[in-house]
Parts: sequence; structure tokens; C-alpha cells
Amino acid sequence: MQSEKQIAGKQPTRDQVRAFLAAHPSFLVENPDLLRSLTPPRFQTGNNVVDFQRFMVDRLQEDIERMHSMRDALISASRSNLASQQQIHEAALAAMDAVNIEHFVHTITGDWVDMLGLDAVVLCLETPSKAAGTLLVNGVHVLAEGETDLLLGGEDAVVLRGQVEEAAPVFGPAAPLVQAEALVRIEPGRVSPAGVLAMGSRDPLAFAAGQGTELIRFLADIVQRGLDLWLDAQK
Repeated sequence: MQSEKQIAGKQPTRDQVRAFLAAHPSFLVENPDLLRSLTPPRFQTGNNVVDFQRFMVDRLQEDIERMHSMRDALISASRSNLASQQQIHEAALAAMDAVNIEHFVHTITGDWVDMLGLDAVVLCLETPSKAAGTLLVNGVHVLAEGETDLLLGGEDAVVLRGQVEEAAPVFGPAAPLVQAEALVRIEPGRVSPAGVLAMGSRDPLAFAAGQGTELIRFLADIVQRGLDLWLDAQK
């Protein structure tokens, strides 16, 4: 019998393939992807007899194909999640590098747009009397007390909308561009008020109900802690 190297150098004959499989009985087990391209045998045992083995092999081939599709989808989702995590971490570090509250707000409403691949990021804060004088920073959208709950529909921490026909009014002039939005609650801190971190994208599939919210809630936590730091420093 010819060696495997010799067989690989030219098109093998049927006898050579048969001899190879006979010498390597576990070959198909070790290479299950080949089952998708093989035609399983049919056993003719009579006109009224159904070949269930053929159905079983067809089902096996379909299961293998489905498993490969699931694997590819899982790998794609994992890569996307890793890329999103890297973007979020870079955005958080940029906010932590701010040198004053104006720089902090600019990082959120300006730099984050490019860093996160968005079209608009708006920082919305309620203005209780004790902080009203310190929150009039360029780039902050001022909310009336209680308006956070109105935007989020009550106690919701995050609202994700895709394919929106009318974006939240907090996006201002950018609202006509926004086809998907994420509204994230900013909890009140030691001295910082409640508010909303609003993120908008012209991609209608950028945000949708049911998506994971851990990363964008992390961003809202970064905002809350940064506001506490800078507002406390201005006292």
C-alpha cells in the first residue's frame, strides 16, 4: 500500500481511499466535518421499507452544520464583546484623566462620541438648588427635578431603543440623526444630582431592548463618581 505522502501527491484511486480508511478506522471520527459532504448509503430492503439509517445520517449532518453555525456566531459575539469592553475601558480612563469639571464634561460629551463610535452623547443632570450654580457647565443638559424618571419611565436604570422614529428631546440638534438610543440613569452621589447619560447612534441596530447593559451602566457609574469628585472640589 502506498504511503499517505504518496497518496497526497496525486488524486487517490477508490481502492487507495478504501485502503486508507481501512488502515485508519477512526479517521472520520477525528474529522467529523467530512460527514457534511459525504453521501450516506441507502439500503434497499423492499418497496415498502423506509431507510431510517439514511434519515439518521441526514439528521447528524444537519446537527453538525448547526453546531458549526452556533460556534461561528459565538466566536463573532465574543470578539464583538471584547472590542466593546476595550472601548468602554478606554473611555473610562479618558474621563479619569480630566483635569477639571469642564474637561470632564467635554470628555463625556465630545471625546466619547468618537471613542465609542456614536453620533451623540449628552450628559443630563437635574438641578437641585444646592448645585444649581455649579452645574451650568457647557455641554450639560439641565433637567428639572423628577425629569430623570420621566425620561426613563419610572424606576428603570437603562432604556434601550432601536429603530426609533423620534429620539429623546435631550439630544437637541442631533435628534434627527439618532436612530437608536440608550438612556442610562445616573444615580445621585454625595454631592452630585440624579441624571441621565444619553447615547445616540444613526445605526438603528446599535441599541435594542434585550441587549446587555453592564458596560453602559459602568459608564454611568464613572460619570457619577467623576461628578462627585469635581463638584466636591468646587465647594
